Amino acid sequence: MRSPALVTRPEVSFEAMDRVLSALGWFLQSEGQTPPLIPGEPELAVYVHRGTDTWLHYTFNPVLRLRVLEFSGRDAVGQWATVRKAVPVLDAPALMELLTSSETREVLLGLLATEALRERASLDRVAALRFHPEFSVSRTAERVLASLVPDGTEEAFQRLKAEKEAHPDRSVLFAHLPGEEQRRQVLRWLIHDSTASNPDIDAVLNSALVDEDAEVRVTAVLAAARLQARSVLPALREAHMPTSTREGAAPMDRHFYAGLRNLVAELLAGRPPPPEGSPKRARMEPLLRALLGPVDVRNDPSLLLYALTTPVDPGPRPASFPEALVEREGTYRLRRSGLEARWVPPVEHWLGTEGTLRRVKSPGYFVARVPVSRAAAAWALAASQGPVGMAGRDAEEALPCTRVEAEQVCAALARIEGAELRLPSSEEWEMAARGPDGRLFPWGNSMMEDGASRASPWGVEKLVASLPQWAQGGVLCGGREQPLCSSRREVAAENEVGAVRWVLATP
Repeated sequence: MRSPALVTRPEVSFEAMDRVLSALGWFLQSEGQTPPLIPGEPELAVYVHRGTDTWLHYTFNPVLRLRVLEFSGRDAVGQWATVRKAVPVLDAPALMELLTSSETREVLLGLLATEALRERASLDRVAALRFHPEFSVSRTAERVLASLVPDGTEEAFQRLKAEKEAHPDRSVLFAHLPGEEQRRQVLRWLIHDSTASNPDIDAVLNSALVDEDAEVRVTAVLAAARLQARSVLPALREAHMPTSTREGAAPMDRHFYAGLRNLVAELLAGRPPPPEGSPKRARMEPLLRALLGPVDVRNDPSLLLYALTTPVDPGPRPASFPEALVEREGTYRLRRSGLEARWVPPVEHWLGTEGTLRRVKSPGYFVARVPVSRAAAAWALAASQGPVGMAGRDAEEALPCTRVEAEQVCAALARIEGAELRLPSSEEWEMAARGPDGRLFPWGNSMMEDGASRASPWGVEKLVASLPQWAQGGVLCGGREQPLCSSRREVAAENEVGAVRWVLATP
């Protein structure tokens, strides 16, 4: 049996904790011999409880402010319960808040706390973090998951077995893939790599057709058509297609999805399409071609079909790095300010919308992960005149500014870093937001309540936050009011405000 443990909230100091423990009858027997990094915050300590022969081993990670209390001895469980009531500790909701934070340090704290507490309720989130763009997070998540899984292996196996017995025609493993984006990509790679269905693919499609994510269900319909998966026809006929914004359908697509499912059902049932040369066949021909083979993108509906059936290819890594950029544990940061960047690889992107659709190849460039915060902007404007330490955290509230002010912030960062940092062109902004598959929104092709908090395929974040963002030529892109990746508007008023996002080209 494992020793019970607690993790205090990060704001709890050693002094405050020690006072509470002393009041509860604990005696500090020893501290670590090495001088602590933070004065008054020992990294190791051992307590003994008078009269119960119970021990408390305390460890402190000063970087993440992780404080673990592990109990052993005759009354370990009882003393654990007593201390838990007296000391502010992390519970399951607090852990989930850390694990879903946009701050790397908080996510790492959540992962290590989850490991210390053996909190298996967080397994799904830990598993999802294996695909986090920050290498330090993904690597830690892999390790934490490996340490937690043995505890829950039998329990998980029995749960999966029960699900499979209840639905033998479905893939229970697909249903448990972490994050809807991963399930979408699995289906799109099936379309890309397979020429026909088989029992294993049918099981995946049956699961996908009842998935909670509307876009997964729509992609499953398209996969069934492309792979001629006739055995999934009963599930396909019952699949719920989004018909409202609340269900994920963009206004222009509400009727399209239901019609698409009905057409695929007719084809899989063996009913022939309208005869060649008929007006109805002429109207359906582009859709029929898209269902049975590669999509010929000519307009918005065909671009949507392309986005729903095309997997995201991550593209090549940078061949060389600008002097102003450093790579640390899988992330890219500006050398002097520490502001984080994302890589947009040199691959082709679909840009624009009806009437302006075009295929554009990215030159390969780095773009700010998030808009420049108030703190980072203030630092840049001051530091460009002389050294004043490091930039503020770049995950704070974005700086609202005019176009002239946005250009001044970029110019200040350029002077500090000794590199050409500038506002993106509108095409660069759209490529960073849209990725290579031509999706409607940075997070995919369906409306999502939490879409503003989600990253694009290239890991670029806060593209549709409250403020739109400046691009070259006085153009504002993105923002809460225009979440489509292709949305932009030219601004004439000098007092119009937006946020700053910089780009840095490769050599």
